Amino acid sequence: MFFGGFENQNGNNQGNSYPFQFNFAYFIPDSHTPITVSNVNAPGCNVAYTFELGFSCTPLDPALVDASGIGWTGLQYNFQTPYTEGWNFTFEYAFTPSLTLTAGYVGNSTHHLEIFKGANNVTQILPPDATTCGPGAPIAFPDLGCSITYQTTDGNSHYNGLQTSLEKRFTGGLSFLSTYTFSRCRSDAGDLLNSTAIGSYRAVDIPGVGIQADYGDCDFDIRHVFHFSGGYQLPFGKGRHFLNGAGRGLDLLVGGWSTNWIATIEGGQPITLPCDTSPAAGVGCNDFIIPGVNRHGSGAPDHFLNPAAFTQPCPPPGFQQPATCVAGLSGLALLGGPPTQVSGPGIGRWDFSLFKDIPLTERFRLQFRSEFFNILNHPTFNAPGFGGNGVRALPGSTDFLDANFGRIGSTRFPFNDPRQIQFALKLYF
Repeated sequence: MFFGGFENQNGNNQGNSYPFQFNFAYFIPDSHTPITVSNVNAPGCNVAYTFELGFSCTPLDPALVDASGIGWTGLQYNFQTPYTEGWNFTFEYAFTPSLTLTAGYVGNSTHHLEIFKGANNVTQILPPDATTCGPGAPIAFPDLGCSITYQTTDGNSHYNGLQTSLEKRFTGGLSFLSTYTFSRCRSDAGDLLNSTAIGSYRAVDIPGVGIQADYGDCDFDIRHVFHFSGGYQLPFGKGRHFLNGAGRGLDLLVGGWSTNWIATIEGGQPITLPCDTSPAAGVGCNDFIIPGVNRHGSGAPDHFLNPAAFTQPCPPPGFQQPATCVAGLSGLALLGGPPTQVSGPGIGRWDFSLFKDIPLTERFRLQFRSEFFNILNHPTFNAPGFGGNGVRALPGSTDFLDANFGRIGSTRFPFNDPRQIQFALKLYF
């Protein structure tokens, strides 16, 4: 059987609406006093705000507003609505009435993603000691501040994947679902909700660079994902295939057993490695990959990446030089290589349970349950340089010239990652 589909989805970005992006500076001193209006110089204001005042203290004249401390926020004038085009083509074949194979190609293309690229970035490659802020600096608005937030809808992303599954419905005491996905997601827009996302843009306002130069794997890109779950009733004891006529004592020993499991194997998410020393002012730089050298180290937490597999552009002569770099580069080559040079640690986990039903009478049944979460006690590690979710990044773990390069400083699931075992006894009636 074949089936497929195509869909175009879009929707407004509610994140830029009140009260998510903007709010008003009304403060409640405590739980017993009215709201007060701050930073208003009109006569009779800066007092308790009551219904009788109405909007008389709302500053409609700019001269009455104390604007000190207000930051700049830029928004693209022609702000576009993001939309996604998705498609799939799937093949399904039933080997038997209970065993089905499904394989499909799934893809989507998303446009007008919101990005934060800043409004006062440098517009040319500069020496490392050049001025990048203030009057005379090669920026778009030299008379304004230098760290101006500017939001546009210039981002794009593309996903293509092979999604497969093999499902056996319950027959003969066995049922399982096995799935495998091989996919890739590429984008020039980072994950806005992830403070530890792949990284910022290197030279967004330099001609010939822009955000397209940082087109790489998505923050959440995982190349290989395999899941295998199921349940099996062991074929021993009364009502089962073997030892159906067993006596009471033997049936209590070998009968009524069943098991469930969930196995997960996933690849790692991408990592971007920045340069040790910036070869130009006001721009970013990514490490080069040395061809033919294995980028991963031993795979152990203290040597996950191989420092010999990376290098960077040398700064211009006369500036401090890193121990290892590529000399003779100029212009846009000083920005280094593309992002997402290597993938982080993957996930390997096996949850397992074992049950035994013990019939007592027609009305009563006793069940013994044993459940093993992460039965192999295999830890799931964060990537080198990860900081967030209550953990701090290990200093120097993404710098190929640092002794800590490639070292992992934390686990991904610190609260439920260790092996957990629980037992229970239930009485059914």
